[in-house]
Formats: sequence, structure tokens, C-alpha cells
Amino acid sequence: MAAEKTETLSSVERALALMEVLGQEGPLTLTQLADRLQASKTTVFRLAATLAERGWVTKDEELRYSLGPSALALGASGEGVPDLKKLLLPIMIELHEETQETIHLTRLEGRYIVYVHQLLSPKPVVSLATLGGRSPAHCVSPGLAQLAALPDSRIDWVLNAPLIRYTDKSPADADAVRREIEEVRRRGFGINLGSFRPDVGGVGVAVRNSRGEPIAGLSVCVPVFRLAQLDIDLLGQRLLRAARDAETALYAEAKPPAPTEARPQRSW
Repeated sequence: MAAEKTETLSSVERALALMEVLGQEGPLTLTQLADRLQASKTTVFRLAATLAERGWVTKDEELRYSLGPSALALGASGEGVPDLKKLLLPIMIELHEETQETIHLTRLEGRYIVYVHQLLSPKPVVSLATLGGRSPAHCVSPGLAQLAALPDSRIDWVLNAPLIRYTDKSPADADAVRREIEEVRRRGFGINLGSFRPDVGGVGVAVRNSRGEPIAGLSVCVPVFRLAQLDIDLLGQRLLRAARDAETALYAEAKPPAPTEARPQRSW
């Protein structure tokens, strides 16, 4: 039992060391990683492959390893932001009052978004999410917006897994997702017309940290029949303004307080 515990701890320590090195120096090749960790390339390759399966590490077309979406999401959540929901709630309330539709706050975790908070529409037909529940990032508007804020190497990791077609509106393949991501980058916001659930659509934007990485998603979630009656471009522009307001609030919270200026001492 003691030997098993020691071996487990050793594996955890190696995994943490690998991610620390990538966080400080990445992207790195397998040879560079093995050199930094003073371990064999076989050991480092197995460890990196395990972490890649969970989204903690990703490998680009030049076979260099970097921190993956899961690590970035975790790092973003701790970047001087103690309570994302509390900070962004006033902005969500403002959007809710203006649109009278459901507002979602989400976070990207690997290939999925996780629902952090929601304000429900007062209208008779409501699009409801389960808090803590997940949706595939490539099929929903806040997920597409957050994916579009990632570098291409991390998007490649997301699209490396088989893509499920949930509805006839779901992207047919990885190339279709990439084309949609390019559209999101061009216009600034994601659009979902029933790609995950056939009757549910929405418009979403990414909220970024000071390094430009996605820290959250803000979206208006609307039944598809009502979304068709809205000016989607106007709604997207409103969400982009909300994202800028959210980023301002996050930067202000993360900024350390200015040092108190010492009073000059009198000479008597």
C-alpha cells in the first residue's frame, strides 16, 4: 500500500512539474521537456499523452507541447478573480432587463462549456440550463466564442476528438467548425441556431483576461423561433459591449492596490 501511494505521488509530482515547465517556458519539444524534467523521453511522452487526453496539455503541428484548454481555464479562474459570478452579475442583470431573455455565464473546460450562472427569461417559453452542466463548446454560441479566442493549436486539440452531430444543424466535421470559428473571429460573437438542442439557439461572446485568453462566456439563450425574430447583429454588438464592461471589471479586480504613499517625516 505504501509503495502504491509513493508511486501515485511521484506521478502527480511529475505531472505538476511538466505543467509548471510549460507554463513558464512553453511551447517545448519532447526532447526539451525531457531535458528540463531530467527524465527519459519515453516517460515524458507517456505523461504528456495522459495529460493531453484530459485537455491539460496540447501538441501543435511542430510537435511542441503547450498548456491545454483545461489548464488555461483553471489558470484564468485564479487570475486575481475571486468570484466571477459576483463580478459579472450586474452586467448579466443589465442584459437580462434589456433583452427579457435568458442570460448564461459559462466557462470553457476542455471541449465543453460549463454553466456557472443563469438569469431566466420571464417569457412563457424558457431555455433552461443545468448549473454545473456541460454542453459541447463547438455547438453553442458561448463555446464557439471562447474557442475563437484560443490559438489554433488548442482548437486542433478540441477538434481531434470525434464530433457528435446532435441535430441536423450541428457542424458536419472539424473543417466546418474551423470555418465557423473564423466567422466568429471576424464578427466577434458566436451564433447557435439549434446546433445542440434543435429548439434552442443563442448569441454569445468571450470575456478575456489580460493575456487575451477566454476566462468566461456571456450569452443570450433564446428559443429558435424567437431568435429568428431578433436582430442578431444588433444583439451581438450589445454583447460585445457587455464583454468589454466585464473585462474592465475583471481587470480592476485583478489590479493590485496602489501602494500607500508614505508621509514625509518632519525634521525638528
